[in-house]
Amino acid sequence: MPDLLDVSAFTPDLLLEVQDFDYGEEPYQKELAEWMRNEAVPALKRGSKVWLYINQATEIVGYSSLGVTRWRYPGPTSRKTELVIVPAVALRKAFWGKPDGPADERYSSQIMRHLLDEARDWSGELPALGLFVHPDNLAATKLYERFGFRPFFHTYTDPGTKVTYRSYVRPLVRG
Repeated sequence: MPDLLDVSAFTPDLLLEVQDFDYGEEPYQKELAEWMRNEAVPALKRGSKVWLYINQATEIVGYSSLGVTRWRYPGPTSRKTELVIVPAVALRKAFWGKPDGPADERYSSQIMRHLLDEARDWSGELPALGLFVHPDNLAATKLYERFGFRPFFHTYTDPGTKVTYRSYVRPLVRG
């Protein structure tokens, strides 16, 4: 029997409980810890949704979030349209590759399935789900591609680090 995650809505009063979690030592992993500390609560105030994921041992294994953005979609000359976006998603380092067994039962896969379900149910029936990924985050890129995300032309360059993030997009099929 797989270790199925429970989903819990993140609220500002939970910040102290999760703000010091370890998501890894790479700069982009530290950025995900910073996002939880500094951006999760403001994101909620802007209308984004943030969730925590709890395993059967009642440990918080990670978080994810969804919001809305405007990108030129489906192509670079298209008009800007609203899309659902993943502002941040992270799995605590202690839970990478867990639980043991098929990739489809791992926590990362369970979180992605939850995000896709929530994106499909987002009000307004937006056409696609987009996200940015750090160019060095190969594990995330592999996961996103396994879930049907494809490289997209939109990029984001962080003004502080000067890193250019790649975008990925996945059409949202309903019904």
